[in-house]
Amino acid sequence: MAMLTLRLSDELNERLDWLAQRSGRTKSHFVKKMIAQSIEDMEDQVLGELAIKELLAGPPDDRETVPWEQVKAELREQELADRSNAKSNKRSKESRSGTKKSSNTKN
Repeated sequence: MAMLTLRLSDELNERLDWLAQRSGRTKSHFVKKMIAQSIEDMEDQVLGELAIKELLAGPPDDRETVPWEQVKAELREQELADRSNAKSNKRSKESRSGTKKSSNTKN
C-alpha cells in the first residue's frame, strides 16, 4: 500500500479531527473514502468529456451508424415485448395465487 503525505489547513484538520472523534473512525478512513469518491467523480467527468469530443468529431469511418428511424422502431419493438412479458408474468402470478386459494377453500 502506498503512503501519501499532504498538508491541510488548520481548519480542515480540525474538521477532520472532529469527524474522526465523533464517529470513532480514523482520519485516514475518511481521507481514503473522500479520495476514492472524488476520483470516481473525476473519472466520470473525464469519460463524459471524452465521449462528447468523440461525438463532436463524428463517427469514425470504420464504425457502423444506424439511422434514427431504425433505432426508434427497434425501441418500440422492445417496449412492446417488455409489456407483453410483464402481462404474461402477471397472469402467471395470478393463476398461481388462484390455484393456492382454491386448494385452501372448503367445499
